[in-house]
Parts: sequence; C-alpha cells; structure tokens
Amino acid sequence: TIMVDSTQPQTRGPGRPPVRSEDETRALIIAAAAKAFLETGYVRTGIDTIARDAGVSTRTLYRLFNAKEDLLKEAMEARIDAAIGGLDAARLARVDPRSSLEALLTNYADLALSDEAVRLTRLIAGERQEVPALADSYRQATARITKAFETWVRDHQTSGFLRDGDVETVAHLLRGTINEAQRQILLGLRDPFTPAERQSWVKASIALFLDGFAA
Repeated sequence: TIMVDSTQPQTRGPGRPPVRSEDETRALIIAAAAKAFLETGYVRTGIDTIARDAGVSTRTLYRLFNAKEDLLKEAMEARIDAAIGGLDAARLARVDPRSSLEALLTNYADLALSDEAVRLTRLIAGERQEVPALADSYRQATARITKAFETWVRDHQTSGFLRDGDVETVAHLLRGTINEAQRQILLGLRDPFTPAERQSWVKASIALFLDGFAA
C-alpha cells in the first residue's frame, strides 16, 4: 500500500490524478476505522492498521484526528449524518402529526436496526468497561438524534397534538420503542428485521405511543 502524507504540498505532474483533498482524506480514514473496529474490535485495532488501510501515513492521521476515540465518534457520526436529514425532514414536514411521527420513527428504525448500527452498539457494549471513553463517544455522536426527538415532542406538545409532560422523558420513551427492537437483536432474541417487519414494528410503536401521550 502506498502511504500518502497529505501534509505535503498538493502538487502533481502532467497527466497525474489530482491529490486528495483534506475532506476526502478524512472520509477515507473514517471509513477505514469503522471497518477495522467492526471486524477486529476497538481495543485490538491499532492506529497503524487504520492508517495503512486508508492509504495514509500515521502522521497524517494524527494531524487530522487527536485520538482513536475521535475516530470512533466520527465513524458513528458519519452513519448518523446519512440519516439525520431524514429525521429533520420528518420533523419539519407539513403533514399531519401522525404521518410526521411515522416518518420520524421509520427513519430512525432504518438507522438503529441496520446491521452496521447493531454491530457497532454490540462493540461499544462489549468494550466500554475496558475503554470508558467509548460510552462518551456514543453519547456525543447520538446527541443529534436525541435533539431531533426532543424537538419533535416539544413542537407537538405546543401544537396540542401531545399532552404536556417532561420533554426529555417523553422523547426518551418514544425513541425507546425502536431501541427495544435493537435490544432484541443484540441479545439474540430474534433475527434482524425484514423491511416489512420493521415497518410493522414502527406502526405498533406509533399506536402504543399515541395511546399514552396523544392529547
């Protein structure tokens, strides 16, 4: 593997492909880290392995990321970034509240019940005692999801669709309807959901939530 140090001037000779941008280099490193963590585990994965798989030098890696924990957080955030647009769109959609709620939970279920998310959650649960920073990285990475749920609840309490209550608690219970499905997969209580099973779970979650919190 050719080691590339992105700290060097970005020059190229005639006919050669352009040098990667810093954003492209960061993305390559994050993708390599996510793959290595899932395949080898967080503790057993070395920075040199990530750098080699990304095709960069360790010096470049450390210039862009302060520590291995940052790579894990960035890897989780990259996956969340792919879904957060859907969560925000569901929250902001000018549709009836029930349809908005279904879109919100569907987007979150697509994220939380994906194979990658399940494997990453299993990794954090298995290694957090040895590396306490893993739990902090998880909380930081998922803060945007927490905010999306809390904002949806607050908006619909204000509109009168939901009964008044502690926003944080209500949002936690709403998100928990999907987290329970993930928990069952993690504990081996069931196989991963098919798309049809996932949507059926979402509809049941909506009915349960609205039965307890609709105004």
